[in-house]
Amino acid sequence: MRFALFVATLVAVGCLLLGSLGCSRKDKAPEPTDTSGTVNESDAEAWAAVDQVPTRAAAWTSSLGMEFMRAPGSEVLFCRYETRVQDYEPFASETGVKWPKPDFEQGPTHPAVNVSWYDAQAFCQWLTEKERAAGRLRADQKYRLPTDLEWSTAVGLSGETGSTPKERNAGIKDVYPWGEQWPPPPGAGNFLGEENLQDSVWGKSVIAGYKDGVPRTAPVGRFKPNAYELYDMSGNVWEWCEDFYDGSTGARLLRGGSWGLTGSGFLLSSFRYAMAPGFSSASGGFRCVLTPFP
Repeated sequence: MRFALFVATLVAVGCLLLGSLGCSRKDKAPEPTDTSGTVNESDAEAWAAVDQVPTRAAAWTSSLGMEFMRAPGSEVLFCRYETRVQDYEPFASETGVKWPKPDFEQGPTHPAVNVSWYDAQAFCQWLTEKERAAGRLRADQKYRLPTDLEWSTAVGLSGETGSTPKERNAGIKDVYPWGEQWPPPPGAGNFLGEENLQDSVWGKSVIAGYKDGVPRTAPVGRFKPNAYELYDMSGNVWEWCEDFYDGSTGARLLRGGSWGLTGSGFLLSSFRYAMAPGFSSASGGFRCVLTPFP
């Protein structure tokens, strides 16, 4: 009974803190006029040169076109982008998993949302099994969610203390994926900016002085990557991590913030948010990693 009450409280609070994740509006998110959501010519040449079976130093492209690379100091390959609608759709269609559409329009290169921790795990297992069967992955290799510490490495965060995500939460102040300034510089990511000022609900609280031009989710890759060429490590959608928030039981955790956030504390590189693994929302998605390597 006590655990059930804890989970219910997490979900209720989460709807408020995570940018009202499940309370999406029906406003249409504009499509970009540039090449956002696609790789540029130099990127494409790099991905075309990878081996069929990934090695420690190689970039890797999955059978779905998901691009992976290694962040310095990490023993896994990180997907450059949050898992896209076009990646998740084949999984949902083949498995019949419940996947509610958000109350706003998304294109194929927008991040998949309304995905629980369990759903994200199932996607990783599905893709792993398909690529092992096709000979693209070895029997010991798999796709999965990043651990909390792997995510910290990928966002360039060092010097954290604490043995669990809960103990490490928000421990390093005034450090964001784009640097140390607030408000974020132009092009830093997809947050709740002044493009929402005319919105009757979301316009009540925006990041003053910041405008990203996208009221809801944006195509992955629209904004500047971090130093490791990983996109949307801040904003767009929250990303599930593998770990338990307190290290052993109960809630899992989300990182990275979303399009529905305005508070500087929530966008810290070190911020974690505990959430029941069955929770899903219009501001929550995930990113995959590929592991292990010899």
